[in-house]
Amino acid sequence: MKTGFVGIGSMGGMLVRALLRSGVLAPEEVWAANRSTAKLETLAAEFPGIHLASVKQLASTCDLIFLCVGAADAAAALAEMDGALSSSQLLLVTASAIPLGALENRGPCRVAKLIPSITQEIGAGIALLMYGSRISRADRDRLENLLSRISKPIVISEALARPAIGLASGGPALLAYLLQSMAEEAVRTNAELSPDLARKLVQETAAATMRLVTEANMTTDEIIRRVAVPGGMTGLAIEILSQHVPLAWQEIFRETTARETKARESLVL
Repeated sequence: MKTGFVGIGSMGGMLVRALLRSGVLAPEEVWAANRSTAKLETLAAEFPGIHLASVKQLASTCDLIFLCVGAADAAAALAEMDGALSSSQLLLVTASAIPLGALENRGPCRVAKLIPSITQEIGAGIALLMYGSRISRADRDRLENLLSRISKPIVISEALARPAIGLASGGPALLAYLLQSMAEEAVRTNAELSPDLARKLVQETAAATMRLVTEANMTTDEIIRRVAVPGGMTGLAIEILSQHVPLAWQEIFRETTARETKARESLVL
């Protein structure tokens, strides 16, 4: 199977490296195209045998194509593929704002959306998949088997995209921010607490808490109940958080949904 990657920036570069390191793809099976030749040369040095190509050459050669560019750059990339794509090919796009229907109207190939996560760098986390109407059972098996080597693939509908992306793909940054701000505010309340110690306490505690969930099968509700005993300091902390955190999440999901809807409405492929 010849697999192409158009765009090897932050997300595309992470994907191609993760798949190559997992062994599910061999360098000789991979074609890469990117506006920056420096990034292509770096990738080729890491994985000798990779084919460096133009977008047109890649589209004429590959069976499976990952289009890893933002929605604003997708039209130009697809224009470069005009005349090269066929119904035998599978196009996988990572830009969530591009509707599957618009992609199907744009060309003859079968299309799907993939929303990866930075956690695929360590072969873990959720990869979200959304399928177009032309996708076959064989296509689904092929994609899910491929991605299962670096993630846990979960298939969703486009209607669920924005909240699911916020939880799975955006989740690592959101959780990292919460941990970071927790440590920073603890330091601000006590000058004797060093930032390094605060970060260590938070990071080790977060890692151990997730082990309780994954290894001890504890639910988050159970952890809260066992730690935040009535009348205790942690119980007071939970009470304060409950007054503010849900409102912040409501605004996050509302505003991100509105912005993506606006971006989709203004998109021209």
